[in-house]
Amino acid sequence: MTDPASYAKPVAIAIRYFAIVVGCGCLLLTAACFAIACQVFIQTGVFARSYAMVGLISAVLGYLALMLARAWR
Repeated sequence: MTDPASYAKPVAIAIRYFAIVVGCGCLLLTAACFAIACQVFIQTGVFARSYAMVGLISAVLGYLALMLARAWR
């Protein structure tokens, strides 16, 4: 008979790598949003709150996804 825990190992590895990919994607989105917000501010003098908020939320979600990947072993 097979051990039921043997099926959990590949799933845990898949979840960990998926969390790493999602976390890195969110942090990349954060960088893009803040770059756009800074460019809008430089060109117009108006602070782009929508881009900054999306960047902030994306940074938090990316950080949480990377924390999940680190804890999921």
